[in-house]
Amino acid sequence: MSKRDIFIEEVEEFIGRCSEEAKEYFEEFKSQKVKEGITDKGKAILKVMREKCDLVNNIFKAKDIGEDLGISGRSVSGSIRALVAGGYVEKLGKDPVVYGLTELGKTYDLDK
Repeated sequence: MSKRDIFIEEVEEFIGRCSEEAKEYFEEFKSQKVKEGITDKGKAILKVMREKCDLVNNIFKAKDIGEDLGISGRSVSGSIRALVAGGYVEKLGKDPVVYGLTELGKTYDLDK
């Protein structure tokens, strides 16, 4: 279950106590299309993370991933946020910001 699905499920438990405007907005939110799958850059990030997972104890900095891919750490950070939202990667720390693969990220079919 994605974070979006969890959010919707939890909000539905108390939406009855909200204003009509909030209920309408929530229904619009639920009906919005969500991009399925992972971008090519996201797949490249997952591939690097899988290859180095054991070597770095599943702790990655965007800068290091970017160096492996020949792109900026900032570019990796943008793509990794989408991977976090999709449940493929999790944020492990804030100072410095580090990430780790989730079980979904480890098993996702990169050929999709």
